[in-house]
Amino acid sequence: MVKIGDYYLGENNIDMAIKYWVESLELKRDLLIYEKIIASFIIKSDFEQAKKYTLDGLTYFKNNDNLLFNLGLIDFYLEEYDESLKTMEKLIEKNRYYPNAHYIRGLIYEKKGDFERAKKEFVEEVNINPASRKAWQKIKEMKNEK
Repeated sequence: MVKIGDYYLGENNIDMAIKYWVESLELKRDLLIYEKIIASFIIKSDFEQAKKYTLDGLTYFKNNDNLLFNLGLIDFYLEEYDESLKTMEKLIEKNRYYPNAHYIRGLIYEKKGDFERAKKEFVEEVNINPASRKAWQKIKEMKNEK
């Protein structure tokens, strides 16, 4: 069933892909399937369903870095900034080099109006991930706003 879901994703039929991945999850809890489902719901901007599967995945794969990142990202999209910040802090405490974790934390601080902390996070992201165009862009924007 996973391969059928993958086929439908390749055909740009996300709904059918999700249907088959969800069915395969019922047979076997698999981290990669959770990640496919969650990413697909994020692509569809269905953040409530994405969060549901992320939380479900975390019950089977406790403290998984990818699932933690997704939870923080989803909470950010849902404008649940305090929850998102807690999750990103937990992830960074566990793995300070996780790609885009500092960037998302910077976005959260920016939304909360703490521009100094936001800038520090964007700089930290660039130090960890020099190829992060988004973080470089944020630093440039903040520099131009002065």
